[in-house]
Amino acid sequence: MKNPFNKLNLFKSKEKNNLPNIAEQRELEIQKEKIEKEKEFRAYVSAINQRYDKMTNTKRKNFFRNAA
Repeated sequence: MKNPFNKLNLFKSKEKNNLPNIAEQRELEIQKEKIEKEKEFRAYVSAINQRYDKMTNTKRKNFFRNAA
C-alpha cells in the first residue's frame, strides 16, 4: 500500500514566498505616506482654487453690474 503522505510536501513548497524584509517594508510605508500626503495636498490646493474661482467670478459679475 502506498503512503498517501508522500505527495504532501509541507516543508518543500514549490511556491516561493517573497516576503519583504524590514527595509523593504519601511520603504513601502514611506511610499504610501508620500502618496497620501500628495493626495491631501492636491485636495487642499483644489479647495483653494475653487474658493479663488468663486471669488473672481463674483468680482466679475459685480464689475458688469456696476458698469451697466
